[in-house]
Amino acid sequence: MHTKNNREKEVKFFISDKQAILDRLSFVGAILIKQRVYENNLRFDTSDHSLRNQHQVLRLRKDDQIHLTFKDQPDLSAGIADRRELEITVNDFDTARSLLEALGYHVFMIYEKYRTTFTLNHCEVVLDEMPFGTFIEIEGETLNSIQATARLLNKDWDKRISASYLELFQILQNNKRTSAQNILFSEFPASSFSEKDFKNDPLIDSLV
Repeated sequence: MHTKNNREKEVKFFISDKQAILDRLSFVGAILIKQRVYENNLRFDTSDHSLRNQHQVLRLRKDDQIHLTFKDQPDLSAGIADRRELEITVNDFDTARSLLEALGYHVFMIYEKYRTTFTLNHCEVVLDEMPFGTFIEIEGETLNSIQATARLLNKDWDKRISASYLELFQILQNNKRTSAQNILFSEFPASSFSEKDFKNDPLIDSLV
């Protein structure tokens, strides 16, 4: 979902019980708009980490389509991640990767997940099954609509997460909760994380 002026405004919550959140989505009238789909994501950067140093994202994603996405540095002042997002659909994953590599970018991270997409209260709600845990992301036009949707889903606003999945993964790495180098299901064979692994960590304050 893209807001006006190519802005992405979102927040996420850790989910400890997948079935419970699916039941709640059904109870409050969320509409399923995209069935559960597998995603393969490649994150790109330059050799001197210029994108990461500026908290920017260059990503090639393949699910039932292929998307090339750029995200600018987020504004976290309102307690959500608010950033410019530019995205196009391409028709050849391998050629798009080769094009980016020819321009001097290289893949520094591979990550995968399963995503199910709903609409609720004029927001997009996605259920993301990551190798290190399950989350919902709520994306909307305004902070108020995102907060209202979180309330509908009985989510505690104080437990919201504005960090990206890569940043959460870095927290797990720094806390030595995982030795994985990529966010792949094959690298998390028996890992079990809880909400406390992603909250109240000093690294959150240094990550945007």
